[in-house]
Amino acid sequence: MSQTATSRAITDDPSCVRLKVAYKKPEALLSEYTRSLGQGGVVLQTHKSLPPGTRFVFEMHNLGVPTPVEVFGEVVNVTPRPDGRYLLTVRYDAGQDRGGLDAVLQRIFDTHEQEKLRRYPRIPLRLTAVEDTPFAPTFYVKDLSRGGVGLEVEAPALPPVVKVGMPFLLEMDLSLGTLTLHGEVAWTTAGSEGVYPNFGVHFGTLQPDTVERLEMLLTLASLPPPPWHARVSFGMDAVMRMP
Repeated sequence: MSQTATSRAITDDPSCVRLKVAYKKPEALLSEYTRSLGQGGVVLQTHKSLPPGTRFVFEMHNLGVPTPVEVFGEVVNVTPRPDGRYLLTVRYDAGQDRGGLDAVLQRIFDTHEQEKLRRYPRIPLRLTAVEDTPFAPTFYVKDLSRGGVGLEVEAPALPPVVKVGMPFLLEMDLSLGTLTLHGEVAWTTAGSEGVYPNFGVHFGTLQPDTVERLEMLLTLASLPPPPWHARVSFGMDAVMRMP
């Protein structure tokens, strides 16, 4: 969530902090939604202190969807700064009403039906992934679909192991158990100034229980405990870890 916008909202009503944010595209809304829940919380700098336990409601609106997607926050810690400001640690929680979330997801599914190049709709899913090798860069899962996953690499260039045809494995811990997705690197793009390199993976044949867990994740019905993270493997390491 935007720190600047949230800080302005804090001064409006100390007893009930509510912020409305509008997004032009459903993908942008879901990207911010998953990023916020994946982090589990945020530290905000404000001019006014709020007591621990103060609740926030972030209303995320998408044009054409009457019901907003809500993310709840709660102040869990307050730290005074020497300049008279305060650092508020806010914990995020998903709202219980899925009406807005399901409507935004449906808009993505409906838009995908008009596409001809992709077989499955992509769901924005912002989380950090690590590779268990020395000096490996940080990977970021950008989007996920029934057929594959897109990732970004925090490095000036792709690691040598990331090349088309390389076996790949993604592992995540969900509320329903571990989700293990195997496949191979299908495409890569080089980085440029201010832009990290990216690559995409096509999944292989997945087991029925894996497909069920993947579908639960794609509908955001089964989420990892925050902070979200995943493990990636390549080559023989990926092959040896595959179920």
